[in-house]
Amino acid sequence: MQKRIVSVTAMLIAFLIFLSGCEALTLNSPENLVRPPKLSGEDGKLQAAFEKAVSEKGEYILKYPSAGEYRSAFIRYDCDNDGNDEAFVFYSLKAEEMLVHMYMLDYSDNEWIPMSDTPGEGNDVYSIDFCDLNSDGIDEIFVGWSSIDSKANKKLSVYCSQKNSQELNYNILAIESYTAMYTADLDFDGEKEILLALINSTSDTYTTEARLLKMSESGNSGYQISAVGQVSLFSGITSIMAITSGRADGRRYIYIDEVAGDAYLTEMLYWDRENNTLASAITFDEISVASCPTSRSLPLLCKNIDRDDEIEIPVTKLMQDSSIVRKKTQGTEVITLTENVYITNWKKFDEGNFLTADSYIKNEDDGFIIKYDEETMKDWCVRFYPDEGMSQFFLLENADNPDVDNESVLLFTISAVDVNENISEATLLETGEKHQYAYKITEAGEEYGITRSEILSFFSISE
Repeated sequence: MQKRIVSVTAMLIAFLIFLSGCEALTLNSPENLVRPPKLSGEDGKLQAAFEKAVSEKGEYILKYPSAGEYRSAFIRYDCDNDGNDEAFVFYSLKAEEMLVHMYMLDYSDNEWIPMSDTPGEGNDVYSIDFCDLNSDGIDEIFVGWSSIDSKANKKLSVYCSQKNSQELNYNILAIESYTAMYTADLDFDGEKEILLALINSTSDTYTTEARLLKMSESGNSGYQISAVGQVSLFSGITSIMAITSGRADGRRYIYIDEVAGDAYLTEMLYWDRENNTLASAITFDEISVASCPTSRSLPLLCKNIDRDDEIEIPVTKLMQDSSIVRKKTQGTEVITLTENVYITNWKKFDEGNFLTADSYIKNEDDGFIIKYDEETMKDWCVRFYPDEGMSQFFLLENADNPDVDNESVLLFTISAVDVNENISEATLLETGEKHQYAYKITEAGEEYGITRSEILSFFSISE
């Protein structure tokens, strides 16, 4: 039976009613859902079984995960692949709202059977994940708990059903602090490990580190989770944007996209087979963010841009004499604001070097990309005018002479207009879902050799 989630949250909202003496329930405040409306079918049975189980404890508040794939207070999932879902309900008693509980129910003989009621490690639920760490056919449960005491860091609880049990009997195996989490088979043994990245600013010493946790057998009937590797991360990072994994240079790497002040960078971790530990591909002993080979000025994430199972890392470079020009009204005055334009170079990691796989300039406002060719465009600059939907491309005549001011010569213009607007066939470049793109080549551009076919060779729609 395919594993699935039934989003009870959506059904609860669909059945919202006004109850006598109660305030109306709203989408923006699910914590007010003290007694949810009665549902029907299997979800009604689940709700009734849960309410019966907790009725003696008093009024409760449903808790909803704030991140991840599972966003309902009621989560149904087939943990043991027996064809029947288990259910997990996250709630707090009104008498003790600072403590979240996870209530587990099993479905057997057409009814929901209460199994366990487990107190959590925070006053809110951050995320729920399922993953089979030991290949026994039963998924472990990962619960990320958040707390009002720490906005960035969370507590991870890992629950495992012990061996030789006739029914699911989840016990907690690990409680770990973390900022971001990722699971992957980093050492290629067929079983996944847990990578926890942590930015710890609560102690006297500001620490940034990554730890790799692995599940193993413990005794005749149990398991344990322990750290098998640890590595320091760049000391200047302040938050983590995302974590992903992919192959490069014959290894599987974990890529951590990070924020360091006003800059962004990526760290690459891998399993060092020779030393049997976690290691970093980039050494930060004496390196600054600016000199890091993966640093960039834009909050871009690593991704596989060419579908070859290898992750590319975005690295930005300031494009000379280029700008995005916007108009802003302040009272009766119109002021001009300018932003930098960056060339984005997508880098592959190969034998310790970062090689450029693709480069482009992106106009986010008008929804197009200009593929950047260093040989052709090294003396070019651009001006984007998003308020007018106009982009101008110039040649810098004195770019190679630092002693002479640059003189820019307009080569061509690309205009983004509404897709329903009538424009001349002779000036049409491309048509997208939202915009049509018109072009105009200047006399200087024609002398330089610019043609419509050449513009099309490096122009592509991104909207």
